[in-house]
Formats: sequence, structure tokens, C-alpha cells
Amino acid sequence: MTAAATATRRRALQAMGVGAAALVAAPWASPAPRTEADTEILIGQSCQLSGPLAPLTRELQEGAGWCFEQVNAKGGVHGRQIRLVALDDAYDPKRTAENVRQLIEKNGVFALFNLAGTPTTLAALPVLREYKVPLIAPFTGTDVLRSSLDKYVFNVRAGYADEIEKIVQHLSVLGIDRVGVAYLNNSFGAGGLDAVKSAAAKRGVALAAATPLEIDGSRLQEAAQDLARSRPPVIILATAGKVTSDFIAAYQSSRASAQFYALSVVSSQQLIQALGDRSKGVAIAQVMPYPWGNATKLARELSDLASRKAVEVGYNHMEGFVSAKVLVEGLQQAGPSPTRESLVRGLEGLRELDLGGYVVRFSDRNHNGSSYVELTIVGASKRVLR
Repeated sequence: MTAAATATRRRALQAMGVGAAALVAAPWASPAPRTEADTEILIGQSCQLSGPLAPLTRELQEGAGWCFEQVNAKGGVHGRQIRLVALDDAYDPKRTAENVRQLIEKNGVFALFNLAGTPTTLAALPVLREYKVPLIAPFTGTDVLRSSLDKYVFNVRAGYADEIEKIVQHLSVLGIDRVGVAYLNNSFGAGGLDAVKSAAAKRGVALAAATPLEIDGSRLQEAAQDLARSRPPVIILATAGKVTSDFIAAYQSSRASAQFYALSVVSSQQLIQALGDRSKGVAIAQVMPYPWGNATKLARELSDLASRKAVEVGYNHMEGFVSAKVLVEGLQQAGPSPTRESLVRGLEGLRELDLGGYVVRFSDRNHNGSSYVELTIVGASKRVLR
């Protein structure tokens, strides 16, 4: 991104109130509680607006925001404007549960959207179930939300188990029979480690070693040295945010060599910016269509919107954009006088929604919209290649 584009984006984000602010203020994201039930639909989000995972949320919100802006400019959904209230939880599950309760009780949100993170989303589940509020497109691939049907949760992305299955299958085809795992020391990382163990056992791939990482980036050198002692040819990263690139750098500085495979919640743009030339060869599982070029209608649409905002588009933008499109379609199907129950029925009635290169399938027996996964790699040009 050019310096001018970066400055433009910074000014735009400042105007939107993104950063440490508790509420995101933008045409599609308003802190104002609903006052006219017949003129707007208020949607709630608890996410990371501060802390090491904030850049991931920012990309997700930008992509979703471009969709909501388009819809609102055309008159909204059945004449109602979509407005998003976003509260900062800084990846603290306790704050997430408190935020969700506030969004429902005080702000009066109609539905929840893009809650970000595994431990945070799991902390919110009892509250949304208590109030029977639908949650659309949580930004997590945890199996807890996929192993059984939850009436009020609609997953748009594939699960982490799907991603890891794809990675381990690929490695077994290449003849790799040993892997290491670096995982976040929380429910997200633990779930990723379990998925690696399961997928590896099916294919005769040995787990050489596994080491936990702290989200604040502490003890990275020790963790890298622990894993380096086993010299695995491949390291699977069940991580997210800045700690991912920091761990790769720490491992490379230990003079051990390995190829890294990361999950979709890693921002490829941030990883490349942080590592530069050292990002070459890092493989990343993706659960969304390729966001660059003209490969799909979705990619063309997203690229056009991003260019107008002077933003370098990425996979997380695509996920926010796709998630918002699914929510909008569900609201359309819920009718001109929507209720939370009619939104649930509207989403379940989508059956097979083709968004222009990405298909979401819901029914009254299935709330897991997609199992799409493909592997990408950072090339010598510091571009993500399919």
C-alpha cells in the first residue's frame, strides 16, 4: 500500500472511531440505540478493537461495512437501514459476555454478528441462548459450534478441523510423516492441537512435538527452542494475530528450519508486512474465495469497493463481506416485519445461496454453511498464491 493510501485509510478509520474506542461509529455502525423500529435494524458485535488481535477485526469490519453501506444506499432491507453496534472486548471472554448482555438488554440489538474469537464467542453462548438471539457468522472455526445443531448459531465459514484436515492430507500426499504444532494457550489453540492429533493419526503422521504460545507474545524464544529440539520438517500453527509472525521470526532465529502452515484466522497481509522476505514459503489455509483479481464475481465486487476506499484487500475483508451478505439475505427472507424467529427461519430457508463464487448451505438441520478450504502460499513476490 502506498503512503498516500495508508494515510487515507488512517484518516478514514479515525473518522469511523476504530481503535481503542468502545463503539465503532460509521454510517453502517452506529452507537445509537434503536429508536424507530420501522426504520432500522440494529445488529450487535463484540470483538477486538484493541489489543494484538485488533487488526484482524478491523479487516473483518471493513469488509462487512462495505456491504452494509451498499445495502443502505439502496434503501436498506425492506426499507430499514442496517446499523451495527460494536463493543470492544480485547479478547477477554468475560468482557465478551458482558458486552453481549449489554447489546441485548441496553442497546436492543435484533441479532449478533461476527463475534470474533473462540474463547470469546463460547463465553457469549449462554447469554444469546438465554435471550434467543441469533448469532450470524462468528469469526471462529471451533468445533464446539459445529458438532451439534444450535438453533441460534449460523456458521458461514468452514471449521478449524476442516482446515487442519486439508493441511494434514496435503502433507501426507507429499510424504511428510512428522509435524510439530505451535498453538495458542486457550480453547482455540487446544482445539487446533486436538484436530491435528486426530487428522495425523488417520494418516500415520507422527506428532513430533507441540508447544503452547501466550497471546501476549511472552516466552516466544523458549517456545521456539522447545519445538526446534525435535526438528520437525513442518510446523502447523494453531494461532492468530501478531503472535503468529513473532513465533515464526523467533523460530527462524533459532537456526532451525521448517515449513509453516497457518490457519485462516492469520491475516496474510499482516504476516507479510511483519516478516517481509522471511514470509516466503509460509502456507495458509483459506476458507474464503481468493479476494484478488477477477476469479469470481465476489472478488471483482470486493476489489472494486476496496479500491474506492484506498484499502489493500485481503481474505479477512472477504470474510466480513461474505458474512454481511449472508446476514442481509437472511433479513430479506425474514420479511418486512422481522422477528428473531423469522430471521432464524429465513436463514434456514436459504438452502443453497450462491454469492458469486462462494456457496452457503443452511437448513433446519444444518447451520454449518460451508466446508470450503483451499491452501495458499506466500510467494517470492510477497504475494499470496493459490
